[in-house]
Amino acid sequence: MKWWRALPLVVGLVASALPAVAAEWVDEWRSLAAKTGFEGHKQFAEMLADPKAIALVEEWQAFRGYTARSLIAAAKLPPDLKPGLEITRENAAQYPWLKDYLPAPSLARLMSDGWFRWGRIRIVPTTPYTLSQARLEATKKGGTYSISEKGELLDAKGGFALLGDSGLPFTRPADGLQLYWTFLAFGIGNDNLALKPMELTSCTPDNKPERRYVMHLWWQKMHGRVDSAPFGDIRGENDTIEAGSIVFLAPRDIKGLAATRRRFASADKGDDFRGYVPTMRRTRILGGTDTQDPMTPGIEATWDEWRQSWLKPDPRKFDFKLIGDGFVLSQPEVGHAYNPADHGGSECELATIDLELRPVWILDITDKTGNYVYGRRRLYIDKETWYAQYQEMYDQRGNLWRVLDDAGDFDPAKGLWMARNYVLWNVIGQRYNRISMMADWSIISGDMSGMFDIERLRDY
Repeated sequence: MKWWRALPLVVGLVASALPAVAAEWVDEWRSLAAKTGFEGHKQFAEMLADPKAIALVEEWQAFRGYTARSLIAAAKLPPDLKPGLEITRENAAQYPWLKDYLPAPSLARLMSDGWFRWGRIRIVPTTPYTLSQARLEATKKGGTYSISEKGELLDAKGGFALLGDSGLPFTRPADGLQLYWTFLAFGIGNDNLALKPMELTSCTPDNKPERRYVMHLWWQKMHGRVDSAPFGDIRGENDTIEAGSIVFLAPRDIKGLAATRRRFASADKGDDFRGYVPTMRRTRILGGTDTQDPMTPGIEATWDEWRQSWLKPDPRKFDFKLIGDGFVLSQPEVGHAYNPADHGGSECELATIDLELRPVWILDITDKTGNYVYGRRRLYIDKETWYAQYQEMYDQRGNLWRVLDDAGDFDPAKGLWMARNYVLWNVIGQRYNRISMMADWSIISGDMSGMFDIERLRDY
């Protein structure tokens, strides 16, 4: 064999033997794993060390002009707010800065000795998150967007943007409505999603399990598909932006309860929302007020929260105000490796919750009609992903009602997302919902036809 013919083979063998490309966040995760001895920390560190994951971070950083880490590096932060710090009720007074970064509802759970107690908070490294390479290229090619007086997202030709475009619309939002539309355009972080199973425990104020549910949930993006076949559009879904569906598998008294919901681009066309009630053996067409109801008894999440916030933007009914920005401690998107909310021996309390410092915009959505279930929502929207890191929901009297902090299942090498958990609690009723989700990643290349047909789901 000639030496120049053997050279590619030699180079390939040498390259495969080289360590992963160095990145400071990988080093921080590896150091944390060495300190804690926790396998989940070690697994996530090695996922982040994948050269494909690091290259994706660099490409998104070049497009954005920043990462979460660069924003944090430019800020004046407490020197002891760093990975590996553990905060408990007993030592929290040593960190007077905690109230400036940990939202008040979470701080109250840490300091409480009553319902939904938190044992300890463990700080993990701030990680640069991305979307996929294909979504990045689509976002780079994005044109000019506008928002109609009805709150519809329009492209440069005046058509409904999300029926054709694949990218994110307002990556540098100028106001609250632009920010909310970018949050909505993030969608599910890919084109297909399946959570099988999705398990929920409803807890009483005395930290006792009351009801347990098991569900399967699906979601699909209908247009502008760049990550999963069929690319482009789903046939027959001409005016549908996206759709979701759910089937309850347990307990026995609601087994078979199912719902499907389609979101249309036009503000004048309400969602196609249908539910099958097995005890009645009939399908119901549900209206706008039904989306404000809890999904089933004991569940704090309404149908408008089954994807953080699926409130349809309408400036005639809601005010969207970008009130500022800052940093927030919320759950990391580590679900591809582990669940950051560890309940230990109690389903209704947290033994340990991993939290990560994130740069966010703060968005207030205020009901102007007095007819919505919430008088106001406050969303903390991540500056890297344009998705919600944390959410507070207030009743019509202005009282804090519900709080939601979720964790994603993020694949660093591909920039694709699913869901891992909801930590969701009712401040007024002192009730907690533990929601754990297992992503079915086979759905990325799977067939989802019929999964949003209520008549098919009734026989699931």
